[in-house]
Amino acid sequence: MAKKELLAVAAFTAVLAAGLIMTIQGHTEYSDNENRYLTRFPTVNMQNVMSGEAQEEITSAFNDQFPGRDGWTGMSTRLKKLMGMKDIGGVYLGRDHYYFEKIMNQDISRTDYFQNLRFVNRMASLSQGAKVFVMLVPPPGSILKDKLPAHASLYDSASLYKTAEETLQGAELIDIRQELTKARKAGQGTASGGKAQEETRIYYRTDHHWTQYGAYVGYRAYCESMGRKAASYGSFGIQGISDSFYGTLYSKALDQDAVPDHMEIPKKLPEAEIICDGNKLEDVYDMTKKDQKDKYAVYFGGNYGEVDIKVKNPESDRSLLVFKDSFANSMIPFLMKDYAQIRMIDLRYFKSSVKKYLEENPADEVLVLYEMSSFAQADQLNKLMK
Repeated sequence: MAKKELLAVAAFTAVLAAGLIMTIQGHTEYSDNENRYLTRFPTVNMQNVMSGEAQEEITSAFNDQFPGRDGWTGMSTRLKKLMGMKDIGGVYLGRDHYYFEKIMNQDISRTDYFQNLRFVNRMASLSQGAKVFVMLVPPPGSILKDKLPAHASLYDSASLYKTAEETLQGAELIDIRQELTKARKAGQGTASGGKAQEETRIYYRTDHHWTQYGAYVGYRAYCESMGRKAASYGSFGIQGISDSFYGTLYSKALDQDAVPDHMEIPKKLPEAEIICDGNKLEDVYDMTKKDQKDKYAVYFGGNYGEVDIKVKNPESDRSLLVFKDSFANSMIPFLMKDYAQIRMIDLRYFKSSVKKYLEENPADEVLVLYEMSSFAQADQLNKLMK
């Protein structure tokens, strides 16, 4: 038997053995901790073994289905911390229990970022006279530099802001870096559990999103750009909903020393009819999510291609269209009282023509709201041209 055939038989046997192990222990369909579906063991035949397809799938399945996987990850983190390591699983373990996603310059394509800005310019030219704004939320490490571990390196977000300022045409950039820096030092007690404190949390410690107060700072900056007076944070009836939020960055490291985040939402919102991808929601919030791992999904129940919010008895007849990632989900509730209608489009899930949508659904204002690295790495913004 030829060497190549022997290797194929050996691989085929290994795959079958792995399949037997997986069959005995059973598959785990979904990881609540990682908020994703796990790779299952593949259907095996000689053809996909010879092509290498089965080997690739079984490697992924082994990684995902390995018995006690979360426990091993947590143990690995403990050992690395004992060795003094602060860079674990793509996450920096910062001061005061803050975690930071490790995104480097090489992870950001400047060419793709520049092209995405040009897509926004093109969309602005199609927006039928609407005022167009762009808000790129800065990475936590650029605002909370004092919380980063020593010698931590992150991508150069300042240069990306400069590129946006130089590139955007027909759209106004709302730079909220200074407002966020001021807000964290303002000591807004209700932003972190209702007690007076020296510093406000504008980003979660264990998650990549901004906190509810961080989203409020974004809302306030947007109002100022529009020449409107923002309502106070307390006027929205801020209510705590959880003291046990462990976010996406915690899930990567599974650090036993992690301190859970406090999570709150604004409850004093106008009544509205909310349609998400054709399905009616009873409320802005899906409160069943607060008892699940992905608590941030309490906003609208998650992400959709299109969210249509029609405010009942609105104080204004204005309309707003938002192209967004998940950062918008926690900010938009603040804006509901200022509009008769707000539509949100998430290009990751939106399947229709944006050009046609703009023609059929003209808006008074358009807001592009993304976290900076999310916008830079997004590969769906070309839909703004179609």
